[in-house]
Amino acid sequence: MSEQIRTDFLSCTDSGAVYGKPGLDLLLVQTPLCRAVIARQGAQLLEFQAADREPLLWLSPEAQFEAGKAVRGGIPLCLPWFGIHRRDPAKPKHGLVRTQAWQLAGAKELEHGDVELVFTFRHAGSELFAAPFFCEFRMRLGRELQLHLRLENLSEETAEYSWAWHTYFPVASVREIEVHGLEHTDYLDNTRELARFRQEGPLTFPGEVDRVFENAPAHQRILTSAPIDCYSDNCRTVITWNPGAELAATLADVGEHYGEFVCVEHGNAFAGSWQLAPAAQAEAALILQR
Repeated sequence: MSEQIRTDFLSCTDSGAVYGKPGLDLLLVQTPLCRAVIARQGAQLLEFQAADREPLLWLSPEAQFEAGKAVRGGIPLCLPWFGIHRRDPAKPKHGLVRTQAWQLAGAKELEHGDVELVFTFRHAGSELFAAPFFCEFRMRLGRELQLHLRLENLSEETAEYSWAWHTYFPVASVREIEVHGLEHTDYLDNTRELARFRQEGPLTFPGEVDRVFENAPAHQRILTSAPIDCYSDNCRTVITWNPGAELAATLADVGEHYGEFVCVEHGNAFAGSWQLAPAAQAEAALILQR
């Protein structure tokens, strides 16, 4: 934590102390309204639970905490590209920021007992992604979770940025839930070579589901015990994912736990990717609650 940042609600710890798996530095937030655990790597929220409510996020029991490797669960931020890099599939999946160290630039208490953390990341440009950029990620933690992203293109040329909050939500059984708010919306099916289909009713998960809704509505509701609501602002893309049993068996950090979560991800990817001119900025926000 920065020497200038001192708060009563924020403390430094690590994955060894919290999960018995050393490897990553963590921040612990504890207030009368909520508890949260954040990894400095990727500014990744691993846990969030409002007081007297069920946990909002799912973290895999098999999650690994190794520097430079993705952590399965919580809210990884996938940026500056989402999924497989279309022009160079050899590049890391889901971009580069989720496995890089972020700077904690601010932490303060707000009105009504909410707290805000501000993380920043500056990319100087590299072989992985040529355009330099600056990213500010604000988290407001209280009875609900509010996320705000601001991205600035520092390149002298227009650059494309594809991104998403890859949120893992806990469910009692993925085969028994429904996601509402995507009805009558077209999607690309990643299990069928991105063929286009239309979602006619509530979304269910009888097996592997990997769908990209490019012009999604701003509100989705996950019907499970203690339903979860997602309200987005300037997030045109929603990705819904669960690997199902067969694919999960090949993922060491998922395995038999695939039925415990569903991903409903918000951002701007595929046709919704941001095209930012030199010095241009773009912003998006997301509110999650249950």
